[in-house]
Order: sequence, then C-alpha cells, then structure tokens
Amino acid sequence: MMENPFSYSNYVTGASFCNRLAEQKDLIYFAKNSENIFLYSHRRMGKTSLLHQVMQRLKKTRPKINCVYIDLYGTLDENDFIDAVLTGVTQIESRIEKIFKQMNGLKLTGSIDPTTNLPTLSASIKPKEKPEYLEKALYLLASYSNKQKLLVVFDEFQEVAGYAEAGFEKRLRSVIQRHHNISYFFSGSQKHILIDMFDSAKRAFFKMARSYPLEKIDIRHYVNWAKSLFKQKQVDISERTIIDIVEYCEYQPMYIQQFLFDLWRLPAIDSDALDNIKKTILASHKNQFMVLWDLLTQNQKKALRLLTETGGEGIYAADQLQKVGFNSGSVLHTALLSLEDKEIIFKNKTFKFQDAMFKKWVQGLSRAV
Repeated sequence: MMENPFSYSNYVTGASFCNRLAEQKDLIYFAKNSENIFLYSHRRMGKTSLLHQVMQRLKKTRPKINCVYIDLYGTLDENDFIDAVLTGVTQIESRIEKIFKQMNGLKLTGSIDPTTNLPTLSASIKPKEKPEYLEKALYLLASYSNKQKLLVVFDEFQEVAGYAEAGFEKRLRSVIQRHHNISYFFSGSQKHILIDMFDSAKRAFFKMARSYPLEKIDIRHYVNWAKSLFKQKQVDISERTIIDIVEYCEYQPMYIQQFLFDLWRLPAIDSDALDNIKKTILASHKNQFMVLWDLLTQNQKKALRLLTETGGEGIYAADQLQKVGFNSGSVLHTALLSLEDKEIIFKNKTFKFQDAMFKKWVQGLSRAV
C-alpha cells in the first residue's frame, strides 16, 4: 500500500510540498548572497514549510550552506531568546561540550527534550549579565559562518516585540549587523507588528531586512501538484475537484493537505466523499474552536458573526449593526481591533478570518440560531 503523500500535522517538504518554485529560487539566492529577509504571511499559508524546504535545498548545495532554524513562538523574554539561540546551535554542532567551551565558562545546562529527543541548552542568567550572554550566544552562532555561509531563520520573530527588556532590539541589531557571512531570515505571521518593527524609523530593525510578503499559491500549481500525486495511485482526480477543494479551504495549505490526505484514503472520489470530508475536517477542529469561542467577549462574537454574514463588506451600515445587536460602529470597531490583536482576523481592504475552517464553524453557529 502506498504511503499517503499528503501531510497536515507538521511542516511538509519534498514531494509533499506544493510548488512555490519562484519563492524558493528567491530565498535560496538571498541566502547564498548573505542578504537579510523579512518574510511574513498570515497563519496557515505554509510559511514554515517553505522555510524548511529552502533549508533542505541549501544543505544540498555546493558549497553547502549550514542552516539554523530558531522558533521563537512562546518565548517571553531575553532569557528565552538566548536559550533558543543556544539550542539552535546544536543543529550544526552535535558536540555539546564544544559549545560549553566556546561560551567561555558561562553557566549553561544541557538536557534532552522529551518530545523531540533533541538536545536543548539553557543559561542561568542574572539581569545584569543578559547583554554579555546575548552577545556571546550570537557570536557563537556566527563562529560557524567563518568557513562556510550560514542561514539563520528566526521564525515567529514578532514575539521579540513583546519582550520587556529595554533596548533588547537595539542590542540584537548591533550584534547581528556585524555578521557578514550569514543570511538572517526574520519570519512571522503578525503582519502589523512585523511591519512596524522593520518599516518604522523609530524601531531598531528599521530597514534591517528586505521585505518579502508571502502570497497564496496559484491554483494551477495546486492542480498540477495534486494530479501528479494521485496519478501515482493510478487515480485520475479532476481539475474541477481540486479547484473546488482549494477554494473551499480558501487557499490555506494546511487544510488543503488535510482534505487531500483524507481523500487519498477513499476508494472513490465523488460528491458524497467530498461532503463527508468537509464534515470530518470541521469535526476534527470542533473542540479547538469551542475553546477559542468561549474565550471571546460577546461583542467579539457578534463581530465575527457579522463578518461571516457580510464577508466584511458594509459592516458599519446601520442595518447590519442592528442585525447582530451593536448600538454603534465604534463598539464594532473596538471588537474588530481586539480580534486582530488575537490573530483571529486580519485586514486586507476588509476584515477577514485568519482560519478558513473557524470561519465555516462560526457560520454553522449562525445558521443554527
């Protein structure tokens, strides 16, 4: 039995990764030329998979480019950032004792992550020692670029904006701008925070990296990719079916992968199968959506319901406000801004849901009322 080529529970690479050939070419070129890139997209657009696909290809180039992927999601302060950098170094240096030696006796502890079974490092840092630890951790990283180029990916970089330490961004920039054989990719999903970090003259990272927004994958690429994979199973999936799936999932790669994963398992492709998969996907996320919904205020819930009913158009019209129980447009506006901060919606001309399936789930609640 053939292994299912689709994957949705983690990042995907290789044959399971859909196209983005132009983006791969660009990012590989930037990395080879030690350029810094500010890459951003909304969640579930395949950003992390693209980064890992690029890193896999760079490791196979000649001369080889070493890659370090540092996920900053969930980091709360400078200590967490330093720990993330030190742990990232273990991706290119397996000898933990060598890292300890290069850190010149600073207090480090090593352990094995029980989830990933990979080594992790952490530092015991007093407040006044943070600048020293940050600089040494980053120079340790840079030491591996002396003989060959290095790509360092800081994913979910917007987390840095929430650190309480004064001057952290300035200190971070002052160190990494001295590195000349490293390409830094600053990646994230909170567009408004990231743009402020890199495009505001008042911020330390102003013009530190080239902006590279990640757009949705063209539907013809999805068609060619899905048809070629199903052909391996000797199944002829129609172009119309693939287009319908992509549009239903609103071009979000994670959900497209999940849909096709479930479709691959079935003996036949028909309308009943497609309808059942739609129900299955929503059911698989129901508990997650219920928890999220319960954490929202009444006004936030009303605002989301209004977006599902209007598609984000004409939401401030009096009849639309009254339909969901808003007394004024200012109350709606406040609710929308708070939902944007929570990364539940984003604004692109009109307000839209970040998560296509959460939108469909909210639509289901509206119909049930």
